[in-house]
Amino acid sequence: MTKITSYPAEPSDVKHFISAEKKKNDHHLHTVLTFDNHLNITTLKKAVQLSAENLPLLLCHFKETSNGASWQESVFSADDLVFLVETTTPDEEVNQALVKKLSTENGPQICLTVIRTKTSDQLVIILNHMLADGAGFKQYLYLLSDLYSKLLENPEYHVKLSPGSRGLKQVFDQFSRTQKHEILTKQKNQSPVQNPKIPLQGDANNPRIIWTKTSKQQFASLISYAKKHNATVNDVFFAAMALTIHQVTGQTAMSIDCPVDLRKYLPKNRTPGITNLTANITCQIAATDSLTSFEETLQIVKKSLQPQKNSLAALRIYYLLEIIFQKKSYAIAKKASEKLYSIPKTSFTNIGIIDEEKLVFKNSYLQDCFICGSLKYAPFFQVAATTFRGELTLSTNLHGTSHDHNWQADFLQKMIQQFPQT
Repeated sequence: MTKITSYPAEPSDVKHFISAEKKKNDHHLHTVLTFDNHLNITTLKKAVQLSAENLPLLLCHFKETSNGASWQESVFSADDLVFLVETTTPDEEVNQALVKKLSTENGPQICLTVIRTKTSDQLVIILNHMLADGAGFKQYLYLLSDLYSKLLENPEYHVKLSPGSRGLKQVFDQFSRTQKHEILTKQKNQSPVQNPKIPLQGDANNPRIIWTKTSKQQFASLISYAKKHNATVNDVFFAAMALTIHQVTGQTAMSIDCPVDLRKYLPKNRTPGITNLTANITCQIAATDSLTSFEETLQIVKKSLQPQKNSLAALRIYYLLEIIFQKKSYAIAKKASEKLYSIPKTSFTNIGIIDEEKLVFKNSYLQDCFICGSLKYAPFFQVAATTFRGELTLSTNLHGTSHDHNWQADFLQKMIQQFPQT
């Protein structure tokens, strides 16, 4: 009898699984890549299958038992992973492909749909968020494009890929005993969460991803403004989001979740496996704060976020869960994860720069690319940002009514209008 390969689930896997169970989001990541010509579908299928050597969980299903959770190997062909849709209405097909659902319990954990017109292709990829965060997803896209290019040159190309480490343990291993003690004992000095009342009704049967772009000039101006005000681009994004929430709800008190990448704690020569290495901090704005100008709001955002950015306190929940999952039963650990991991209902995630030099599909010019997060369920609301070749894409995802989706599209436009000009 052939032995079925099994991979242990990480606490972060379970965290995302719970988010889907509790109808917070569908725990999928999404991307759209737009090309100026047609991709080689046969080569793309080979590349996806080869990529699974680096991330074998792509071809697994998630299994829970009373003793724990794991990823168990399944058998999928390339036709289960890659689909071709030939159409004269590409926008409609892209929207449909973007909201497809993966089956965590049955697999596979990835879906690629090529939307083809007579002259060009758009590639829509959906990846289970349990497998990767935004940085991990970019890492996967770079791998896929590299394998595609090499296979196009040599259809017999093969390289032995091995999975890297997926666990947060690789981050905590970098800390001394003193630092670990600080992580466990240092309490975050943070105000109670204030969830602004976002007017979303929600419709579980009507998912949609909405996105909009800014000009290169407008984004360059935003970067220049950030530098002049000793702020990060992320600070500027949060100030714009806070002002927009204030504008559309009339509320000042708000908490906005901010994911932070923990890869910064790894040695510079260490490349982790494709995984989730993200913690969370919170941008807190009090009812007494004055949001009368962009510069004033930016200073409030900086005052809230800056002390948290390099604080080990943000790691406390994740380190506690690592310990609990090691020492307690799975049932107890899962309940602890549900209780300990709680973030504001409103969030902004800056997935960051998509590196055009690393995302190259041989013989095809990549005209555009953006990544967006998971499809939320009301009242959860998120805006995501990615940049490609100096162009910013803002997106927001929701299972919602038509009114909700119109409101979200309007929110993105209002947020862009808040961006400062230099």
